[in-house]
Amino acid sequence: MMTEKTYVVRFKTPGLSIQPVTAASAEIHDEHIVLLDSQGKLVARFSLDIIESWSVMGIPQADHE
Repeated sequence: MMTEKTYVVRFKTPGLSIQPVTAASAEIHDEHIVLLDSQGKLVARFSLDIIESWSVMGIPQADHE
């Protein structure tokens, strides 16, 4: 069973800004990012053309030199 975590989705449009989503995984399906719960059920779906970035809260970033 996959652990659910909080994904932070940032939108290109300033009016939308940031959307936190609790999900177990994020996948790219065609032209969408799809966030799924631990049973594989859809939690959220966003068109990639409106997304600036997405990340998982609390995951340490690797140091790059």
